[in-house]
Amino acid sequence: MMKQQGYTNNQIVQTLQSQGYNTSQIFDAINQAGLRGGFEAGPEPENPEIGMEEYGQSYEQPYQQQVQSFQAPREIQPPTSIDEERIQEVAEAIIDEKWEELAKDIRKVIEWKEKSDDRLAKLEQQVIDMRLSIDSLTKSIMVKISSYDQNIVDVGTEVKAMEKVFQKVLPTLTESVNKLDRMTKGYKEPGKK
Repeated sequence: MMKQQGYTNNQIVQTLQSQGYNTSQIFDAINQAGLRGGFEAGPEPENPEIGMEEYGQSYEQPYQQQVQSFQAPREIQPPTSIDEERIQEVAEAIIDEKWEELAKDIRKVIEWKEKSDDRLAKLEQQVIDMRLSIDSLTKSIMVKISSYDQNIVDVGTEVKAMEKVFQKVLPTLTESVNKLDRMTKGYKEPGKK
């Protein structure tokens, strides 16, 4: 119908693509319309029996006449300029369709790459943050350990000082306790009598 309205093949392709048809369907339809336009068949006989009678008569004709009658439709060909134009339009439409598919795939790859780059950057930042956190934790542990070490050294020094004091005071204290013990024993004994 579009051909009859004077549309060019490019206009027909664009219109049908906008309606959701794919290029192979469109070009099949254009080819069929071109074949119908170039090879319109005449009306078929209404009574098939009459056709059979004619077939019987044509059978009696010489063989060469039959060959010539079969070759006649082959001589009718559509103009070659339309075929070249149609082929060019088909090729352009197929290339455009494939190019759009390729562009979509490339966009998907670019989006994937950008997402992967973002994720990789986040992971690198997390590793850096973790390394800083571990370094900070290590430093604080070292400060605590050195503080505990200093406290242990201080306690050890105090224990040694106490030991020296006990060494000096203990014999005197032991002697005083012994004296006190003797005195208490001597004081209790007279009271028992």
